Amino acid sequence: MTRYHLGGKDLRGALTAYAKRFDFLEIPLAGPNPPSAATLRKYRRSVPASFEFGVIAGEALATLRPGDAFESELAKFLEAITILQARVALIRTPSEVTPAPLWRTRFEKLLERLPRDVTQVAWEPRGLWEIDDATVQAKKWGVVLVVDPAREAVPAGPVVYARLRALGETRSFGASALTRVADAIGERRDAYVVLETTGALKESKLFRQVAGEVAAASAGTASRVIQPRAHGSLKIRDDEQE
Repeated sequence: MTRYHLGGKDLRGALTAYAKRFDFLEIPLAGPNPPSAATLRKYRRSVPASFEFGVIAGEALATLRPGDAFESELAKFLEAITILQARVALIRTPSEVTPAPLWRTRFEKLLERLPRDVTQVAWEPRGLWEIDDATVQAKKWGVVLVVDPAREAVPAGPVVYARLRALGETRSFGASALTRVADAIGERRDAYVVLETTGALKESKLFRQVAGEVAAASAGTASRVIQPRAHGSLKIRDDEQE
């Protein structure tokens, strides 16, 4: 039974309001004003235990260049994971981190310093990485490759990390597009799905619906879709742009 954890692109407004609609949130540590430890503790206290966080590594850590900045951000990364009890630690490597052996070795050394017991490491490469090469490398490292299942093949494995991006003419996802995404994800232990569109709220409700239908059609029973706490109903149009 696939456990879905759905989130929006970012937090706007109070986390308590967000948690009534979603059950997963990425916390970026990049930028001039990353959240303090006190803020992170407040976040964890303000949501149910079932609500999950993903921590995104800061830029100095993601560039994999050893030094004081790297060590400082690694310490903050580990602290944030601990405070939030984060199930996902995301490293979004920039384009300068290429498939060259040097960068692969540095990434391996970083992985040795990250918690791997209850926290899943996810990797989102930018730049020269081809999806096939990245998929093979992610499997070798034992990390989850972040993909856009509307445009890319979803790697095999018990955990999926999907990012539905608003790119080109795609500004929203309707029922047919989300059904294809659910089909691509299939039966997993956990599926983290981040909807980056402006209509993420209604699309998350629609996705829960179609994911249950896909599971029922393929296995004769609905998959376990983790629901946030009850909230007001929304009307979903069938004619949303895909």
